[in-house]
Amino acid sequence: MNLNVLCNSHHEVYLLNQRTSIKSLITIETNSNILNQTPTLWTDTNYAALVKHRINAFEYLCKKIQFMKTLKLASWFLLAAFLLSSCERVFEYTPYSADVKDDKKFTRQKNLEKLQKIEDETKDLDSFKFALISDSHTYYNSLAEVVNLINQDEEVLFVLHGGDMTDGGMIAEYTIFYEIMGGLDRPYFTVIGNHDCLSNGRVIYDDQYGPENYSFVFKNCKFIFFNDIIWELNYEEPDFQWLGNELKNHNQYENVFVIAHIPPWSDQFSPLDTWAYKTMMDTTNVSISIHGHHHDHYYGDFFEDSVRYLVIGAPSKDIFCKLTVEPDTLILETIKL
Repeated sequence: MNLNVLCNSHHEVYLLNQRTSIKSLITIETNSNILNQTPTLWTDTNYAALVKHRINAFEYLCKKIQFMKTLKLASWFLLAAFLLSSCERVFEYTPYSADVKDDKKFTRQKNLEKLQKIEDETKDLDSFKFALISDSHTYYNSLAEVVNLINQDEEVLFVLHGGDMTDGGMIAEYTIFYEIMGGLDRPYFTVIGNHDCLSNGRVIYDDQYGPENYSFVFKNCKFIFFNDIIWELNYEEPDFQWLGNELKNHNQYENVFVIAHIPPWSDQFSPLDTWAYKTMMDTTNVSISIHGHHHDHYYGDFFEDSVRYLVIGAPSKDIFCKLTVEPDTLILETIKL
C-alpha cells in the first residue's frame, strides 16, 4: 500500500490511499515544539531535529495503523466465535436455504397414518366430510382463522390444501405454514402450487411432504394429487402418463377426486395440455377436479361435459370449502369468514 504522508503545524496527518482514494485523519500527540518553531536561520542541527521528529511521527503512525488493523481482525474473530457457539442458529443465513428440520419431514406419511386410524374409527359411517383450502400464501391470520373454524366442525375428518402454501417457496414460509396447519386436530394433505416451486421450494416440499404426485383411498373414494405446474418448472410437462395410470382403475371406486393446483383452462396450459387433461377427466368418470390458483371461487361444468370443476377461493378473500360425500350425493359448502 502506497501512502502519502503530509505533516503540518497542527500535528495532523492526512493519509491518502492511492489505490482507493479514501482519506482519513489521525491526530498525533507529541511533546516536541519543533514543528511550532519558525527559525529564522536553518542550521544543520535544526534541520536534523525536524527530520528526526517527522521520522518519529511517521513510525508512530505506522504502529497505530498496525494496531488498529490487528484490533479489527480480532473483533471479527470474536464475533464469528460468538455466532457459532452461542446458540444453534442465530439467524437464517440465507433465504434460499432448503434445510428442512427432521421433525417436519415425512409430514404426509404421518398424516396418512392418522387418516387410517380415522377410517378404522368411522368404518360404520357411509358418509364423510372434508375441508378444502387453497392459496393461503402469506395470509397467515386468515389461514389461522380457517384452521380454527375447521376445528370447530367435528364432522370434518381431514383437510385438503390446493397449493400455494407459500409466496416465494422460502423455508421460512414453509415453516410458518407447517406450524399453523399443525394447529389442526385432524390430518391434512397438500398439492404443490406454482409459488411453492419458486426458489428452492420444490426441494423443500419434497423433503417436508414427499413426492409431488401421489394418491390415497378413503372409504372407497380415491384422491389423486397431481403436480401440473409448468412455467415455474422451466416448462416441464406434467406427468400425464402417471395421471393416466392412476385413473385406469377408476371403476373400482365410488368417487374419484383429482387435486391439481392449476385449472386446465389457465394460461399455463397449452391447448394440447388442456385437451389432454379434460379428456382424461371426462373418460374416467372423475367426480370433481379440484384446483386453486385463481383465488376466486368457481364451481361448474367448465367444458360442458360430465366433469365438475371446483376452484377453491383463497383465505385472503375469506373463502374456504367443505365437501360432504354421501352415497350417490356430493354436497359442497362455500364458507365465508
